[in-house]
Amino acid sequence: MKNLDKMIDVILLLPAVVWFLNGILSLLTNGLYSYTYLIPLPFKIHTFTLISITTFYLTTYLVIKPHKPVKNFLIAFLLIFLSMAVYEFVYGIFMINTQMSAPHFLGPPPPYPRYRMLPFGPFEGSIIALLIGTPLLFFLNRRFHFLTKSRNRILLFLTCFLSFIAVMSILGYTGFFAQVDLWLKGQTTKDPHNPLWILSKFLSVWMFFPLLDFDFRLFQKSGEA
Repeated sequence: MKNLDKMIDVILLLPAVVWFLNGILSLLTNGLYSYTYLIPLPFKIHTFTLISITTFYLTTYLVIKPHKPVKNFLIAFLLIFLSMAVYEFVYGIFMINTQMSAPHFLGPPPPYPRYRMLPFGPFEGSIIALLIGTPLLFFLNRRFHFLTKSRNRILLFLTCFLSFIAVMSILGYTGFFAQVDLWLKGQTTKDPHNPLWILSKFLSVWMFFPLLDFDFRLFQKSGEA
């Protein structure tokens, strides 16, 4: 059984390790605002986003005790799924507000090659993801009891979330979303991504980490699920 668990661990960890190393290589070669392919998929994302997601996945997968490969995978994957949904939802609200408040930015819809196979865009997809992911999070927690009840950790989560909203608001105030709108429509070649955007991505990915009750689970018997 232990050998089987180790084999499953390798299967579930290897893609994240490969993507993380590929992201680091892309970061060193092409810079902080570059894109990286998710080998072997024909799909690329921002390098910093990839590094943040893979480090979160690897850390979460390894710290949750008792260690059960499939359970740990489900928890880590779901938290990443929700963090991306929250980010796209908030990002979409700011983009819609930018387009509504600045009619001169209106033009042909920005291309979203990642979603060409889907009948909806990232904002609509984020709503669907939140409607599916939120109840699923509570369902998994009822089964595995991995969310903390500590007020301090919940407060830390809220602090991270509010900091994420504050950073996104600053980005909106400084014209970031208006610049992104022009960039996506091909009306400018200047990439608007900046250090504040990096901070927003980091906060959106890692803000759920304080909710994990991994310290408490260290005291539970390894045979419990």
